[in-house]
Amino acid sequence: MNRAGSEAAATALVIAGRSIDVDTAVAKAHGYPAVTVARYDLPGPGPAAEITVDEIARTHKVRSRISHVQRDWFIHSAIDAPWAAVPLEAQLVDADPNISGEPYDRAEALYDHFRTAAPRHVGVAKISKVLHLKRPGLFPILDSKVMAFYRHHARAAAARYPHRGRKKMFWAAIRDDVCTNLDTGALPLLRRRLAQSESDQVRRIATLTDVRLLDLLTWAVA
Repeated sequence: MNRAGSEAAATALVIAGRSIDVDTAVAKAHGYPAVTVARYDLPGPGPAAEITVDEIARTHKVRSRISHVQRDWFIHSAIDAPWAAVPLEAQLVDADPNISGEPYDRAEALYDHFRTAAPRHVGVAKISKVLHLKRPGLFPILDSKVMAFYRHHARAAAARYPHRGRKKMFWAAIRDDVCTNLDTGALPLLRRRLAQSESDQVRRIATLTDVRLLDLLTWAVA
C-alpha cells in the first residue's frame, strides 16, 4: 500500500473507471468556485449531534435547494438521530460494506434515520449534502450528476455485496475509488500539489477530505 504517498506515486487518479491525470486535477481545482469551499466546507461539521439553521444555509452553496419547511424538518429529525455511533472523524475508507456491525452499518443507520422519514421532495441529494457537512470524511455527496456518473460502478459494487440487498451501492463504489487512489499514491500526490499552490483558494481545497476531493473532481469530469 502507498496511502501516505511517495515519490513513486501514480500520476493519474481513477474516478468511476475513468482516468484523470494529476496535472489536470490540479487545473480543475483552480477553477472550482472559491465561495463554495469557503462557505460550505471550511466552517467544518459544527455541533456533533445537531443540525443548525446556519448549516442548512451552507448547503445552498452546493445547490441543495432545501426550503424553510425542509430545513425545519432536518433540524427536528436530527434531535434523536444516532449521531453518537458515527464519530465526527469517521472515514469512508473504514466503512467496509463486507463487515457487518461496523462503520458501514452505523453510517447506514444514520442515513436511514433521515431517509425513511423524509417528507416529499427530500431525497438522496439533499440528505447527502447535509450529512456530508456533518461527517465530511464519511458521506459522499450524491446528487444526480454524481449518481449518473457512478451508476454502473454502483451496480457492480452491489453485486459484490449481495447480502446488502441493494441494486446500487454508491458509497461502496466511491469508497473503491478513494481506496484505490490512496493505495496508488495519486490522491496524496494531488493533495501535496494543491498544498504547494501559490493560490490561497487552491491550498484551502488541499484541506478537504478524500471523499470531498473526489466529489470535486467527479463534478469536473462528469
